[in-house]
Amino acid sequence: MATEASEPELDEDGLTIQRYDSNVLFVLPPEGYGDQILRYARSSLYNVAIGSRAVTCSEDHMAKGRLQDEVLADGSLDGETMASYSGIVICGCEGANPLATDERVAKLLREAHADGKLIGTWGNGLEALTRAGVVKGRRVTGSTEAADGAKKAGARFTGRQVEAAGHVVTALDEGSGMRFGQALVAAARS
Repeated sequence: MATEASEPELDEDGLTIQRYDSNVLFVLPPEGYGDQILRYARSSLYNVAIGSRAVTCSEDHMAKGRLQDEVLADGSLDGETMASYSGIVICGCEGANPLATDERVAKLLREAHADGKLIGTWGNGLEALTRAGVVKGRRVTGSTEAADGAKKAGARFTGRQVEAAGHVVTALDEGSGMRFGQALVAAARS
């Protein structure tokens, strides 16, 4: 027999209210992001009661995935700080990644790194971590285009599917989705 404490909390429409232990900030480029790996990462965290908030650098808050997804992000990158988040994930995309040169992203990454919070990325999102200075002395992976920059920043680029080096988790590309999600969960729990 279920007790009241085990009954789920419902909203006014009768839907279960999900409570999270913490939240991770996902930063999406306006277009071409890896929608499949994003789904794996968010659902893996959700399964262990870690929520997510998606923001974009686009003024209209829209982000279009590489394959099919079109997302109205939860908000803008403007004004975000890491104070209320347990981590940050920078999304990789096709072509040049505008997040790599966005100073707001670099500031958030440096803040997360200084506090030992979860940092994740895949593909060319690695360029943002490199430019923010959070990869020195770590094993990382990502797109081959990001390899030289990572090496110059003092990282050891491996080219493996997934690398987890402390609180920094990097993935080669979208094909690494499930392993990336699992590595994010492991890093978030440590």
